[in-house]
Amino acid sequence: MVEAITQNFNSGADKAGLSALNAKFASVQAKQGIIGNAWNGVKELFNSGISESDCKSMLDKYKLGLISFDEAVEYIEKFDKKQDNMTDLGANIATGIGAIAVATCLASGPVGWAAALLIGAPVGAVLKTGIKLIDRFTNKIKGDEFDAKQMTKDAISGAVTGATSAVASGVGVGIKAGKLSLAVRNGAVCGAECGAMAGSASYMTDVMLDDDKYFNFEELAMRTASSAFVSGTVGGIVGVGMYGLSNNVGKEVSKSVKETIIDDSLSSTSRKILGRTERSVMSIKA
Repeated sequence: MVEAITQNFNSGADKAGLSALNAKFASVQAKQGIIGNAWNGVKELFNSGISESDCKSMLDKYKLGLISFDEAVEYIEKFDKKQDNMTDLGANIATGIGAIAVATCLASGPVGWAAALLIGAPVGAVLKTGIKLIDRFTNKIKGDEFDAKQMTKDAISGAVTGATSAVASGVGVGIKAGKLSLAVRNGAVCGAECGAMAGSASYMTDVMLDDDKYFNFEELAMRTASSAFVSGTVGGIVGVGMYGLSNNVGKEVSKSVKETIIDDSLSSTSRKILGRTERSVMSIKA
């Protein structure tokens, strides 16, 4: 049976299709820098998610006539999208932690919006631009490192990520007061504010830098609202989690700078992971 299928594959159309698929997959592989390759290695190790090995297996299935050309293309594109998402998530997590560390050390007390914008934003812009630059430098595409348009996008995205990560969510206020409702409310409100900022900034960046993207108020409102909704619900969920896991509910506690950075970094990272998961499930553009 396999022999018969292989013989049928010898048509020029099928060979051209395999050549196109191999070229597409090779271009996706070439894009992977240090972050993408590390994430693929994790998936290969635990045999979880779509990995490069899975894509190669799909190419073999196409050659045997077990799947169509469109199915193979869709699978490779899904791998490409997931790799891009995880690369960006990894950069955002590192950017957020860095911005939190610097802002917490420089600001006196909890970081408010003023300090988050003055300290977290520029630190985030520098960090994300640098992280993504290193990632592109370690891929196999020549001249990809100093892409001006991508660096501008990374700087804007990093500034938003740095500011929204550094600002205090207010969940600690609810924990200190021993009020779960206050912890959830503060987490949700801060999350919604941060999400609205991120959504609108992301949309306006696309309009400014993408040649085929034009401003549409309804799209701006939708992107802003959907991002606010996702981040708001995630902020409330994280508030519940932090309240439930805290050993200091209803207590006056003085935390060291190190403890504050660790706690805020864990909270920020949780919000980013949960937010990315929620967007993926609901098919909402980041």
